Amino acid sequence: MVMKTKYLFIGACAIVMFSACTTTRRSTSTILAIDSSVKQYPTVADLDVHEKVETTISWGFVPFNWGQPPLQQRKENLTADIIKSKGADVLLEPQIIYTKQPYGLRTLTITGYPASFKNFRKATSEDLEALKVVTPPHEKNVYRVSQPWYKKILGNIFN
Repeated sequence: MVMKTKYLFIGACAIVMFSACTTTRRSTSTILAIDSSVKQYPTVADLDVHEKVETTISWGFVPFNWGQPPLQQRKENLTADIIKSKGADVLLEPQIIYTKQPYGLRTLTITGYPASFKNFRKATSEDLEALKVVTPPHEKNVYRVSQPWYKKILGNIFN
């Protein structure tokens, strides 16, 4: 009986060892990526800017903010409420002021200019020129990494 148990134990250990040493199979595939996006001619619109609005909300201290939305969510909700109440599409130049007292009152104030889009149209050549002024081309800093460090400091005196 002891001999059968010993062989059974050795057999079980061998099975566990061999099964733990199995190889992992991995495969990869390559997909040809084709740009199938639709290029569209720029559309521009005029903005109808409304008068300046200021809205404030307040709430009390809650430990660990249990059941309370985070501050970022409160900012987004208050901005959406301002836009909706004024019938606007966007809030321009928002200024956000958040104050809190230790274990006390918290206030969030958002000030900005609600604006509505109107007169959507295909961009004219004048609009495209105006867009070039407003959105300059992407500038990329180019660094010479092939030059040794001492040449950057001392210049080309070693040539």
